[in-house]
Amino acid sequence: MRKLLILTLFATKALGAQATTADITTADLEYRLKIIADDSMMGRESGSKGDYMAAEYIASEFRRLGLEPAGEGGTYFQTVPFWKAAIDSTSRLAFQGTVLQVGRDFIPASVQAPGRTLDSVQVVYGGSATDSTGWISPAQAAGKVVLLDVPPGTVLRGVARILPHWRASLAVALVTLDQLGSEAVSRLREGVPIADSARDTSTTPVLVITRRAATLLLGGAPSTLTPGALGVTVSGHFDIPRSPVPFPARNVVAVLRGSDPRLRGEYVSLTAHNDHVGFDHSPVDHDSLRAFNRVIRPMGADSPVRDPTPDEWTRIHAILDSARRQRPPRPDSIRNGADDDGSGTVAILEIAEKMARGSVRPKRSILFVSHTGEEAGLLGSRWYTDHPTVPLDSIVGEIDEDMVGRGKPTDFPRGGTGAGDPTYLEVVGAKRLSHQFGAVLEAANARQPIPFVFDYEYDVPGHPLQYYCRADHYSYARYGIPSVSLSRGEHLDYHQVTDEVQYIDFPDLARVTHMVYDAAMALANAPTRPALDAPKQQDPHAACKQ
Repeated sequence: MRKLLILTLFATKALGAQATTADITTADLEYRLKIIADDSMMGRESGSKGDYMAAEYIASEFRRLGLEPAGEGGTYFQTVPFWKAAIDSTSRLAFQGTVLQVGRDFIPASVQAPGRTLDSVQVVYGGSATDSTGWISPAQAAGKVVLLDVPPGTVLRGVARILPHWRASLAVALVTLDQLGSEAVSRLREGVPIADSARDTSTTPVLVITRRAATLLLGGAPSTLTPGALGVTVSGHFDIPRSPVPFPARNVVAVLRGSDPRLRGEYVSLTAHNDHVGFDHSPVDHDSLRAFNRVIRPMGADSPVRDPTPDEWTRIHAILDSARRQRPPRPDSIRNGADDDGSGTVAILEIAEKMARGSVRPKRSILFVSHTGEEAGLLGSRWYTDHPTVPLDSIVGEIDEDMVGRGKPTDFPRGGTGAGDPTYLEVVGAKRLSHQFGAVLEAANARQPIPFVFDYEYDVPGHPLQYYCRADHYSYARYGIPSVSLSRGEHLDYHQVTDEVQYIDFPDLARVTHMVYDAAMALANAPTRPALDAPKQQDPHAACKQ
């Protein structure tokens, strides 16, 4: 491990080591981000060498600034249990002399479910995965492999929500493999990080199959069949076994001790996540991908992949032709995660430096937590709040910054309000538990030279994108801690190899950082902690528990 620390420090020097200043500056933010989002970090997937190196860098900064270690055993680190879950390469399905190959025709996709051995099991068409009104009954599905069609171009969210209906079946096969692409298959073959090595025997295993495989299994295209139609009987096996990750996945935790003896036992928590989604196994051309996403996938990975229309192809080629006049093709395979969440990571480092070296210390203590495992399902923040290194009830509020580095006119995917507006900021959760907490944030924002306009659209209970449940702040909120997720929004580079430092808007990133600093100071210096609202009849976390 000492060798990795040396490698991290070497990478830092190679990028041009320099002293950062005591204030929050665009130069410091850019300098730090070029370290966090450098190619040497290899996309910072939890449990990888790159994320281990990123955690070392963050800890080294906390140490340099004189913050107290608040991890395990007097260190800055809290190790989060992680394993690698990788497809069993011998998985296969066979029927009537035909063999479906894992990776080409199907992949097992439910990591927590047990593997299955099938012996002449009937395949049945269950209907469209997106239309529960046409599904066959649980009794019709019992003991069978249920095949559900997924219309092309559909992004199927919340698969776990549909599985209870199919609990009596031996497996559910979803026709979505053609839309996943080779990279998703490669990732599952190599292994994805998970937090629990146990299997949930009550979970129905899920297979993802191609449309060709679905037609072979059913004896006809799903769209031509009626729910309940029987297909072939299939035999074989599939599984996703697990093994230890090569490097520990770690939260980085530090405390700036408050100046008031009466209040220093309470904490304002500032968080961001240090992990990202790793690297691809086949390089793509940087400019071609951006041209395609600008037209077809304006929210990056959160926009479905579909074939462009002729007019859209014309627009894509026009964008690419413009890029080609400036530079040759640029093959790339590393998902650098400059915005997601390098931007939030460098923001909390800048705030830590300003607080540690400022002339006035906050009265309450500031708890800095750089989470791992956000991309694997909020696993680092969940682990920290389940195993806190400070008393959980001493945390008076938490502010999470995730994707706060963008906001240019071409970044905002929805158009209209907010497009290219330097005041746009997505705010999720601020008033779910405490209106007083939300009011402190709004007041701090109002004091800024150019205040942001808080956009609460994604905070509406039941919003289909479920941002309230998808950010690290939720791990704190579920324990009754007032918390908020701040973001400048998704964009065409979200979870793409094109999420790079060159597209970060550093002046606006500095504005977000200053605002969070002021809000944290206001919370830390307030005479009382933010009061929780009276319990509501409706559970504010109900949507996240479904």
